[in-house]
Amino acid sequence: MNESILLSSLTIPDFSVPFMKFLALFFTLALPLFAEPDTAKPWTRWWWLGSGVDAKNLTRQLEDFATAGIGGVEICPIYGAQGYEDRDLPFLSDPWVAMLDHTSKECARLGLGFDLTTGTGWPFGGPWVDAQNASSSFIPIRQDVARGEVILTLPEGQLACLRAYADHPDTIDLRPFVKDGELHWQAPTACQIYGIVTKAPMQKVKRAAPGGAGNVVDPFSPAALQNYLSHFDSPLARLQGSQPRAHFHDSFEYYGANWTPELLHRFRQLQGYDLSEHLPALFGESLDEVDARVAHDYRETLDLLHRSYLETWNHWAKQKGSLTRNQAHGSPGNLLDHYAVADIPETEIFRHVDSQQIPMLGFAASAAHLTGKNLVSAESFTWLGEHFQVHPSALKEAADFLWLGGVNHLFFHGIPYSPDDAPWPGWLFYASTHMGENGGLWRDLPAFNRYIHNVQTELQSGQPATSILLYWPVHDIWSKPAKSLPLLTVHNQNEWLTGTSFHRTAMTLWESGIPCDFISDHLLEQLTYSDDALHLGGHAFRTLILPDLQELPSATARRLEKLAKQGASVVLLGKAPTTSPGLPFQPLTLDPILPTSVDLTSHLDQLDIHPEPMTRSGIRWIRRITDQGQSCFLVNTTDHLIDQEFELSQPFQTALLIDPSRPHRSGTATLRDGKIHLRLEPGESRILRLSSQPSNQPPTWTNEHPESPELELRGPWKIQFIEGGPELPAAQSLNQLTSWTDGDDELCRRFSGTARYTTTFLAKPGQLALDLGIVAETCRVILNGTDLGSSFFPPHRFEITQALHDGENELVVEVTNLAANRIADLDRRGVAWKAFHEINFVNIDYQPFDASHWPTLPSGLIGPVRLIPLSTR
Repeated sequence: MNESILLSSLTIPDFSVPFMKFLALFFTLALPLFAEPDTAKPWTRWWWLGSGVDAKNLTRQLEDFATAGIGGVEICPIYGAQGYEDRDLPFLSDPWVAMLDHTSKECARLGLGFDLTTGTGWPFGGPWVDAQNASSSFIPIRQDVARGEVILTLPEGQLACLRAYADHPDTIDLRPFVKDGELHWQAPTACQIYGIVTKAPMQKVKRAAPGGAGNVVDPFSPAALQNYLSHFDSPLARLQGSQPRAHFHDSFEYYGANWTPELLHRFRQLQGYDLSEHLPALFGESLDEVDARVAHDYRETLDLLHRSYLETWNHWAKQKGSLTRNQAHGSPGNLLDHYAVADIPETEIFRHVDSQQIPMLGFAASAAHLTGKNLVSAESFTWLGEHFQVHPSALKEAADFLWLGGVNHLFFHGIPYSPDDAPWPGWLFYASTHMGENGGLWRDLPAFNRYIHNVQTELQSGQPATSILLYWPVHDIWSKPAKSLPLLTVHNQNEWLTGTSFHRTAMTLWESGIPCDFISDHLLEQLTYSDDALHLGGHAFRTLILPDLQELPSATARRLEKLAKQGASVVLLGKAPTTSPGLPFQPLTLDPILPTSVDLTSHLDQLDIHPEPMTRSGIRWIRRITDQGQSCFLVNTTDHLIDQEFELSQPFQTALLIDPSRPHRSGTATLRDGKIHLRLEPGESRILRLSSQPSNQPPTWTNEHPESPELELRGPWKIQFIEGGPELPAAQSLNQLTSWTDGDDELCRRFSGTARYTTTFLAKPGQLALDLGIVAETCRVILNGTDLGSSFFPPHRFEITQALHDGENELVVEVTNLAANRIADLDRRGVAWKAFHEINFVNIDYQPFDASHWPTLPSGLIGPVRLIPLSTR
C-alpha cells in the first residue's frame, strides 16, 4: 500500500503540527519494515565475488535495485576478483555475517526481499565436510577367474562388498579373504568376481568463495547434511535483521555421486533384499531382466535418500523462519517429488528457448500446484547468448516462454556485486546475461521490470486453471540398463524426456491450450475423489491420464483402480502394463475398469474439454481462475502478424485487454457473435481478463494500424551522445536515420551508451501512436516535454494523443545500445579487464573470452519513425 494512501485513510486527532510531521515521518520510514517483498517484481541472483563487499557499496547497489524495479536478491558468494584479495571476507566469519546483517536491514528498509544460497558456489559443501560426510562414488571391480588360487589387487578406497558369482544362484562373500587391499582366495570353480570400492571425497565445491572451499556434501545422506547445516546455525543466529526469506539449493550437480556409506543398509530396509548379491546389475553390462529390476531398485533407493536429504534441509530452514527454493533438475530421482519438497520449486532455461522444453518446466510448476504452493521460480537467461550481445527482444521471448511453462517468479541470472571503484566493466560473472549497470541493459531495465511485474501480478493471482493430471512414468527410466546413474538434467532432455509418450502427450495438450499438471506415484497417494472431481493441493481435476508406459508399481495400480471404482476418470493411452518394476518380479493385472489404448482427443471431447481455437494460429497462452473470472496471458509465437477474431473455449461476456509492456494501454475488447478480435505483432503479448458479467459500454481497446497511411518523420535529426564510453563522440546532424556506427567516426563504432535524438514535426491532434521502427537497442521518448516512458523491446510504440500539439512538436528519443562494441574495443586494444579467480571469464563455449574479432553491432535509432493511427476496430 502506498504510504500516502495509508496516511489519508487514518483518523488523526488534532495534535500539534510537529507531532503530525513526526507521525508522517514514522509511517514513511517504518512502513517498509512491515511490507512483504514484492514477488511479482523480478528478483536477481547477486554474486558476491570473493565476498569482497562493504556496507557503502551494498547500500548503493541495493538502492539501485529498488529504483530499477527489482524486488529482491539471492546472495551467492563465489570466487573473487584479482587484485582485490585484501577485501575478501571469509564465508560465515564475523565480518561476513556483519555484511549479511547490513544487507538484511537495508533490504527491509528498501522493501526488498533476500534469499541466501546455503553455501558458496555450488553444490552444498565446504571446509568442514570431512571424507565421511562427503559425496562418494563406487569403483566397480569385475574379474573372470579360473578354478584355483586367485590373487587380486583391489583399487584404493573403502571396500563395500566383494562377491564371487558362479552358475548357481548362491554367491560367496570374499571380504574375509581380503588383507591390506589384496584378495587371496582359492576358487572352487571358474567364476566371476564382482565388487565395489567406494571413493570419497568425490568432488570439491565448484566456484567456491573464500572460506567456502572444501568437499561437497553427500547428497544421499540426511545425517551428513545435518552436520553440514549445523555450521550455519551460529552465524544465522547472530543476524539482528531478518532471516533470509528463503534458502536456495542450485541444481543437482553432485558430479559422480552414486553411493553413500549407508546405501547397502538402507537398500535392504527399503527394497527387502541384499544389493551386494546382485552387483552385476550396477555395472550396466547385462540386459537380463533381473539385473534391470535391481538397477531400478538401486535408482529408486537413491531417489528416496535424496528426497530425505531435501526434507532435512527444508525442515532446518523452517526452524530458522525461512522458506526453501530448490532446483531439483539434474537429480537421478523423481523430479516431481524433489521439486515438491521445496516451498518454491525452481526451474531454469539454459542457452536457448525451445518449445519442446515446456514439459521440463512443467515439473516445477506441477510440484507447486499439487502441493498447494503459489510461487514457481526460474533461473532466467543463463547463457542466453554471448556476453554483452543478448538483445532485449530475446529476454522478452525467454521470459514469455517461462511464464507459458507455468513459472511466475523470475530470477535474473544475473547481477554481480561490483564496487564503485572497479574500472568499467566492473566485476563480472562468467556465465550470465549481464543485467547490471555495466551490461548495456540497465538504463531502460525499469521498463522491462514493469513488464515482468505486470505479467507476474496476473500469474500470481487466483488459481491455476489446470483440469488434467498426467502421470509421469519415472519407473520406465529407472528400469533401463545404463553403465552410469541416469541424471535428469535440463541439458540432456533428449536422453530421457523428448520423444517419450509422456512428452508427446504433454506437448499435445500445451499446443492445444489445454493445461495439465504432472503427478508422481508419491503424490498419487494423496489424491482423493469427490463431487465428480479429483482433488489435490486445493485444486480439482477432471481426469487422470497415463501415457503409454512399460512399468507401473502395483501400489499405484491399486490406487488407480480404487479411484476409478469411486467414479474418477482414469485412462491409459497405451496398452496396460503387465509388470510392476523392481524385485521381486510381480506380474501386474489391471482391473478392466481402467480403460486402455484410449484416444486422447476423443477422451477429452467426452469430458467437454476442447482445444483453445486461437492456438491453431500460433498463439500460446496460460490461464488463471480468479474471483472475477479468468486471467489469461497470451503471446504471438509466430513470425507474422495475427489480426483476426477468435472463439474461446470458455464462456464469457466481457473481455478486458491489457498490454503488459504499456499498462496504460488497456480497454474492453471488440466482441462479435461471441468472438474476440485480437491483433498481435510477432512476439507481442497480452493480458486478457474474461468476465461472465456483461458490459453495456462500447469497446475502448485501441488497435494500432502501421499498414495504414502514415506520416514518416524524416528529420533532420540532431544527435548528442550524453553518457557512456570510452569517450563521448561529438554531436552530429543527420538527414537520414542510420546506425551511429555507419559513419567514419571510429569513436562512434566503439561507443556504448546513450545518445539523444531530437527533431521537430508538424501535426494535427488525433488518436495517434508513435512507432520508432528499428531501435538498437532500448529507448526513452519525450514529446513536447512530456516523458512518455521507456521501451525495452519491439515494437517500440508510444501513444502520443495527449502530448501532441496542433502545429509544431518537439520529439526527443534517447537510445541506449548494448555494451558489446565497447567490450570489443577493450580486447582490440589489449586492455586487461578480465581479472577474476578460478574460471576467470570465458565465452559461451567455455573457451577464453576474446571479443577482438567481433563485428560492430548496429546502434541507435534506425527507424523509420512514423505516426500511425489508432482505432477500436
